[in-house]
Amino acid sequence: MTLNPNSKVRVVYQGKMFEVIKWEGKPGVMFETAVRAPGVRLVIECEKDGQKALLMTKEFRRERGREGWDFRLPGGKVFDSLDELNQFREQGSDILVNAKDAAIKEGREEAGISGGTFTPMGISKAGASVEWDLHYFLVQNVDIGDQELEEHEKGDIETIKLSVHEIFDALVARKIQEGRSADILWFWLAQNGFIAFQNKN
Repeated sequence: MTLNPNSKVRVVYQGKMFEVIKWEGKPGVMFETAVRAPGVRLVIECEKDGQKALLMTKEFRRERGREGWDFRLPGGKVFDSLDELNQFREQGSDILVNAKDAAIKEGREEAGISGGTFTPMGISKAGASVEWDLHYFLVQNVDIGDQELEEHEKGDIETIKLSVHEIFDALVARKIQEGRSADILWFWLAQNGFIAFQNKN
């Protein structure tokens, strides 16, 4: 987060992954911002039945309520805690290096991939009152093997290949609930020339 160097900043809550800060925008005007360490998401290209597809995950998600399952882009955290994020900020390093390292690690663990190329696609911002950046990477030419899930993730995350048509259908049916990832998937479909017309007559 970039603040006016003269701003008065106060941490009003801090957990392992989140903190809430109050800060002064203009003199006498206070704002609150929730801060979470950044994450990564992977758009992993592969083939299904001879056609272009993506390797995604089907995950059990608490926020989905009774439906439970959601199609997701594999990913995770760049830093395991706010303390690590703050130490990184003090060093003034390029976060893209850390984000790519995290993408490679999460790709191996969640999706079972190795090798390949990781190309940055962009950074998605959560908004003004929540700082939680997601770094997206296009991943190509990978070898697909077995997942290396942590014990608490086993049974809750499985890989699945979705063709461009299946991704389109899942987006329309709102089976991909992480909105920022849905936005990236629409972008990927458009980049790959996939435009669907339905004649209802």
